[in-house]
Amino acid sequence: MPLSPSSLNGYEFNSQAEKEIYVVAANSTYFNNTEKYLFHSLNMAKTGDKKIKGEIDFVYMDSECILFLEVKGGSVKFDSLKNQWYVQGGTEPGDPFRQAYNTLFYTRDTLLPDLFRGKSIPGRLVYGIGVLFPDTIKPDEFRKSTMGQMEFDPELIYDYSDHKKGGLIGFLQKVKRYWSAHPQYAGRSGLSQKELSTVSRYFRQDLHFRLPVSDLLKKGSEEAQRLTGMQMYILDNLKYNPGKGGVIMGGPGTGKTLLALELFKRALTDGRRTLLICFNKNLAEYLTQQGRNLVTEGNYFICHLHSLYRDRDFLQNPPGDISSNEEYWSRDLPLQFVRNLAETKKRSFDYLIIDEGQDILNEYHFEALGLLLKGGLESGNWAIFMDKEYQNIYNNDADEYFEYLRDVYPCFVSLLQLNCRNTLSTIKRASLQTGFPEMPCLRTDQTWNSEIKFYSSDTDLKNRVSETIIKLEAEGVERKDVTILCSEREQLISLVQSNPGRYVESAFPVSGKVIVSTIHAYKGLENRFILICSPEDYNPNDKKQMSLIYIANTRATAQSIFFINSRYHSVIANRIANSN
Repeated sequence: MPLSPSSLNGYEFNSQAEKEIYVVAANSTYFNNTEKYLFHSLNMAKTGDKKIKGEIDFVYMDSECILFLEVKGGSVKFDSLKNQWYVQGGTEPGDPFRQAYNTLFYTRDTLLPDLFRGKSIPGRLVYGIGVLFPDTIKPDEFRKSTMGQMEFDPELIYDYSDHKKGGLIGFLQKVKRYWSAHPQYAGRSGLSQKELSTVSRYFRQDLHFRLPVSDLLKKGSEEAQRLTGMQMYILDNLKYNPGKGGVIMGGPGTGKTLLALELFKRALTDGRRTLLICFNKNLAEYLTQQGRNLVTEGNYFICHLHSLYRDRDFLQNPPGDISSNEEYWSRDLPLQFVRNLAETKKRSFDYLIIDEGQDILNEYHFEALGLLLKGGLESGNWAIFMDKEYQNIYNNDADEYFEYLRDVYPCFVSLLQLNCRNTLSTIKRASLQTGFPEMPCLRTDQTWNSEIKFYSSDTDLKNRVSETIIKLEAEGVERKDVTILCSEREQLISLVQSNPGRYVESAFPVSGKVIVSTIHAYKGLENRFILICSPEDYNPNDKKQMSLIYIANTRATAQSIFFINSRYHSVIANRIANSN
């Protein structure tokens, strides 16, 4: 995967000039190997560090050198009397050379030495910069000069004349020769292929790419709108491993559903008939709506698992009656589906995408779904997005079948560890309520702090919830941005009946209403403000109950507020004390 991004589906560039440079590189054969890499748009900052130490449009890397390339589109001017560059159509001061050097220095002197502490890898590479002006001719008045460690040389400029003749690769080679011949880099031995791969993975996964996702996902905070390097890395892995499955594991808010939708869009763009499956009925409704927003044409089917099994379009004969047998949904129904599946539907999909995979992991479901996929699970194209650690509330066989899946079917496993949806405050509070470990968190904004509130009775709970909503409305929060999640259905019914003018049972926004749902029904969805009614019998030793509470908190993109009976005050207080 030498080019990043590997695909332009759902991808946006900061400027047309950057896109043109990428297209030239992609259309060349220069990067059709694992010896040369070109990364677009890197932010040189570590996870959780708000201060970006350097931004760069492109980074070129091979086993001998790393080049930092800054692109400026439109008119660019240079005032030789003031020694000042002007960009933004020649109207705004800005020095592309200094910007490239700042990123070089930070990477060379801080990032790579920290990564390879005690190793010689950073000292064996050549480092350099280049500046690209694809829309304008380099200024005649610009002359070679030096300032400290920085060299300003017309030889380091790619301009319109180079661009017009498709000279990007020649320019990269020239700049590499320029810096390789520099006295300060004499005798650099370069890296092995393994070391080069390690550095490239660091650039792709650990530095946050400014990679916007498809239009439907442009909401929430700026950081939550963008795919991280690791998420892009997973999409690239799926593209470059046809006929091999992908198992993508991550906790709440790590972007699994976001990636499932992006993969869905890319598969359809490539002309593949695609099946997108999940476990939760309401999540399936959400995915269906997003599918319509993402694509205007394409052959696809989106549904939740059990509706697929009873869909007449897939069956030879009408489905049988629903059984009260506790094994019906997990074993009997998928077995019936296998026996009753129409011949025309077997091997009818080019791509299978499964969200909420932890709820579906057993041999009966996967045998049934594999029959729908061309090549089956053995050699077809499939991806499963799952969370066995935090969100496994239905399936006791998940761990056992997961090991079987890995052993039997060709696949790779990738981990998403960075929460991109929730604020740090929400993650900390969720951990205090459940005892689950805190997840690494990308978002550092803290406009609202998540809270834990205690109540003494059912009436007191309703009053406190009402007071909280009134307060949020006074702050300008709309009712549609608030969801109340109940641990038990009895709580939901009682709360809605207490004020039907304010509350409505739903998993989706209703104008002028605060929606109320059970946690089970809301799994996979999100809203800005989430108010959680704790189980009446809160039990820290009940892992499924704790999973539900953690799931509820992580539905909040702005703030979660947890209401718990005051008789459990000491439990929460002890956890708060132990966390300090």
